[in-house]
Amino acid sequence: MCKLRMLLVAALLAGLSALAQDSSQPAAAAPAPKQNRTHGDSAEKRLKRMTKRLNLTDEQQEKIRPILQDEEKQASAVDSDSTLTQQQRHKKMRQIHLTSRSQIDPILTAEQKAQMPSMRSGGGGGGRRHQRTAPTGAPSTDSANPQ
Repeated sequence: MCKLRMLLVAALLAGLSALAQDSSQPAAAAPAPKQNRTHGDSAEKRLKRMTKRLNLTDEQQEKIRPILQDEEKQASAVDSDSTLTQQQRHKKMRQIHLTSRSQIDPILTAEQKAQMPSMRSGGGGGGRRHQRTAPTGAPSTDSANPQ
């Protein structure tokens, strides 16, 4: 009877240790899908959103469309580059975005440019979520009070 108990305990311990080893190994069945840096927005969707919020003319839309398409293409290439660290990826994505913005700004009117920051902070397409300083006369926002 004592030998049977010892055999049962040994088998139980062996089974538990095998189970523990399996659960400690990372699951390699399906890698997590990479997030699209444009949050699932195609260049066309982004253009439509900009058109609606900024009241873009047809001429402005035609000038901005290729800029957004190029940004999307570059962002996709960066996103799929597995050699980059997260910090490098973030830096490249930021540079791509800033380049696009610098190309879009001259196409916009002064009024439309003024609406761009509020479009971003209002959840309209990324950008800074929390401003450190507010323009004169505007209420201050900080990270303690997210929008």
